[in-house]
Amino acid sequence: MSFSDHKITQFAHKITDLPDQPSLPANELKARFDSSPEELRQAVNGICDEASRLEARVEGIVVDTFGDTIDREMLSEELAAELDAKATQVGLAAEQQAREALSGRVSALENAVPQKSEMYFGTYTGTGSYPRTLSIGFTPKAVIIGHKDGLIADETAVYSTLMLQGYKTDYCGIVSNGFTLYEYKYSKLNYNGAQFYYIAFR
Repeated sequence: MSFSDHKITQFAHKITDLPDQPSLPANELKARFDSSPEELRQAVNGICDEASRLEARVEGIVVDTFGDTIDREMLSEELAAELDAKATQVGLAAEQQAREALSGRVSALENAVPQKSEMYFGTYTGTGSYPRTLSIGFTPKAVIIGHKDGLIADETAVYSTLMLQGYKTDYCGIVSNGFTLYEYKYSKLNYNGAQFYYIAFR
């Protein structure tokens, strides 16, 4: 394997390819943001490993040939200048790749994260009937529902959830001016007499 084998011609996952409002789960979205820096880390580490192996080979040749290290004074001016130039070029290339990766991540964050988000808090008491639409006066981008007692979910029930605009589940979904709770065998989001709190993002 040579240094060129570690060249990055294109990142596997570009953040700029994501839609303006990603619908990926949080863990997949985080993985997308980390994928390019991870590729860069692996490539730089690979270059470092190759450089270490090369250094070890050169040291072995030096010991076999000279019995000691080669001082800079032993090199011709042309060779010393060439080695300095290559070292500088490798360093600049690595820095440029790091800058490009960071710039890409910043641009992606600027596009994916809203510049402004208003949060509205509310509460409702379950009626036990479905479907049930709660009107809040605007169409939210996302809604978080939480049970008063902090219940989330178990194998037979869902008490808390996250809704995203444009992504409907079997038991809830965002609609015009609010959100709707649907009848579903595991849904307890409108459990009769239970109190729920919600946060709506505008």
